[in-house]
Amino acid sequence: MSVKKYLLGVSVDPFEGLPGVFAGPHHKHTGHYRYLSSYRDGQRGKARIFQLLAQHGQRENPREWELHHIVEGQHFADIDFGGRLERAYVDELPCVLIHRVEHRAYNSLLHIRETDMLYRHTLPRELGERSAAAAAAAKTRTAHAQLRRRVSDLRHLYTNAYADDRVLRRIAQNVIDDALTFLR
Repeated sequence: MSVKKYLLGVSVDPFEGLPGVFAGPHHKHTGHYRYLSSYRDGQRGKARIFQLLAQHGQRENPREWELHHIVEGQHFADIDFGGRLERAYVDELPCVLIHRVEHRAYNSLLHIRETDMLYRHTLPRELGERSAAAAAAAKTRTAHAQLRRRVSDLRHLYTNAYADDRVLRRIAQNVIDDALTFLR
């Protein structure tokens, strides 16, 4: 499945010759682009992206660039009301190709205990278990109010994490909004 449904409200174009990869203007650097895709499509297209950049005079070390899940799998598991984490993590959830330094900065914010304490609920540790628990809870209408609070907490987390990046913030909100469709 394509990440395209999560790119609503974001200015992107399909990347030439790379199905499932989209290019959009960088949020801070005029004339620079970002590359958005699923994890699988990004891995498949990464070498070609850097080959094309080099042809246009921009030489980068591909090993310094990593795919960052815009909504981390550990967080998506908590709101995976459709029970699709395993497939979604690789083939659906949007990623952005970012420099390793930026990736580490996001990970240091999104993967620390204090973030969990502020924005997440205590759930089983295993992602698959959390995904299954979220999907099961979504089938119980009486749990929907609590699940919506969980979604709201994650919405706040990603709004704050991407406060200076309108593009990633919008994409994260689209992923979170899509999760809510399973509670209707």
